[in-house]
Amino acid sequence: MMHPSARPPFNGQALVILLLLLVPSAAYLWQHDDLPQFCDFHDDCVYYVSAKSLADGGGYRVESLPGEPPQTKYPPLYPLLLSIAWRLDPHFPHNVPIAAWISWLALPAALILLSAYARWMGLKGWRAWLLLALFAANPYTIWFSSQLLSELLFLALSLAAMLLIERAAQADSHAAIAGVAGAVAGVAYLARSAGIVMLAVGLVYLWWMHKERRKAYYFAAAMLPFIAAWMVWTRVHATPTSDPVLLYYLDYVRYELYNVKLSDLHLYIWKNVDGLLLGLGSLILPKITTSLLLKIMAQVIAVAMISGVVRLVRRGDARLYAMFAAASVAMLLVWHFPPDERFVLPLFPLGLAGLLVEIEHLIAMLRAGLHHRDASQRVVAGAMLSAAVLIFGGALAVQLFVIAVFQPARAHENRMSKIEHVAAYGWIRASLPAGTRFLAYSDPAFYLYTGLPVTRRPILPSMWYHDDHAGMVEQWGNLTAFARERGLQYYYFMDSDLQHAPVEDDERAAITKAHHADPKMTAVYHKGDVTIYKFHD
Repeated sequence: MMHPSARPPFNGQALVILLLLLVPSAAYLWQHDDLPQFCDFHDDCVYYVSAKSLADGGGYRVESLPGEPPQTKYPPLYPLLLSIAWRLDPHFPHNVPIAAWISWLALPAALILLSAYARWMGLKGWRAWLLLALFAANPYTIWFSSQLLSELLFLALSLAAMLLIERAAQADSHAAIAGVAGAVAGVAYLARSAGIVMLAVGLVYLWWMHKERRKAYYFAAAMLPFIAAWMVWTRVHATPTSDPVLLYYLDYVRYELYNVKLSDLHLYIWKNVDGLLLGLGSLILPKITTSLLLKIMAQVIAVAMISGVVRLVRRGDARLYAMFAAASVAMLLVWHFPPDERFVLPLFPLGLAGLLVEIEHLIAMLRAGLHHRDASQRVVAGAMLSAAVLIFGGALAVQLFVIAVFQPARAHENRMSKIEHVAAYGWIRASLPAGTRFLAYSDPAFYLYTGLPVTRRPILPSMWYHDDHAGMVEQWGNLTAFARERGLQYYYFMDSDLQHAPVEDDERAAITKAHHADPKMTAVYHKGDVTIYKFHD
């Protein structure tokens, strides 16, 4: 493994290349810094609502929920950064572009750190630059860098922590570097609580693999205060409740225990393995349709990524990153949500490195096969080459289509749809008194536009894992009892909400029909995508 002192200096040429690699994402955000698909992920909107509460001086809270409970689900670092936008401009949605550019800054940070860490993955010269180019120009990297999500910030901080751990693992390094590594890992944990796996990974890497016990102590001693501080804060400010709606917003662990039973764990693992392979592979072959063929091809690519990572580890490279990835995957496999492209993004650089290694191995095999004396061997090699060209050539074509056509088209559609939503929000502000309680699927967006308290009825993940589609239709289609229990007076419904729900087309139609047929709620506003219902006592 290359010693840090052997690294070439970061020169002007490298800086120019890195700046050029940032052009695709910066150009996309420049055209779409109004974030036309803001709140599609839901988490992005909750982050921004929590950022608003920090900027307002009201503490770290979920202001959109009735009662404004303390935010005890998401660690505070990313909302704290987004709160800068609210402090610079307190007017929503005018401050969204400021937040978007603040969030985008995580990408150049991640690229700079990845350019340094590529050497620890055994990639040098043009291979390292190819890794950076494939990552920076990837449609999902461009997409996530233009959303208010914490994954890229977490990736940048994780890379910084791993670089410092690698440096600390060297026999001639000072133990204080391990302490700095632990502090940076602690900051990464405050960006995403999934970063807690770095504590175990750093300890094992320093103590067991490099026999640096003293440095392992320094690392743990520096990281633990960050973990303890957040856990104590959440404990002190926890909202006493067994309501699954509040657990969804306020408590990762209890919501996990509410949904995932030990007797069903195998079901979650099985579906999450499928989701993991699809999520990883879709970063290369974007998921623009539900085609079974494309899914199989994406999962084949994911298997190639994993195989390449194994090759890297066997030759002594990328061991720390692979350990971090293995620990992260272990957590994702038992989690109550399938690990899609967003959740595996922090592992994407490692997966890309593995894919490059596997492609090089495949090329060497095919070259030997194409020159084999046996004609049958040449035929097989030719068939494999054709399949590889088809898969990866198709993946490149799909990526270009997504960047040039698919993403801009979706942004345009969302802008058109937002016109109807803004009109409906204006009707609400003009027609209903302050304090009116609403039910809405895109609840934090509703709050940001209206200022009214709002609740969402999330579909329980356990229903999706058990294929309980009838239960999902019942849960979302019949809302009056749920509204009565919580004192909700109106329901803000968008037909497009159903596109983000884990239900089939016929079930979406059944939900819409149930809304219209429910005698206990009446439509008081309808325009385009938006219908506002009033619940009857």
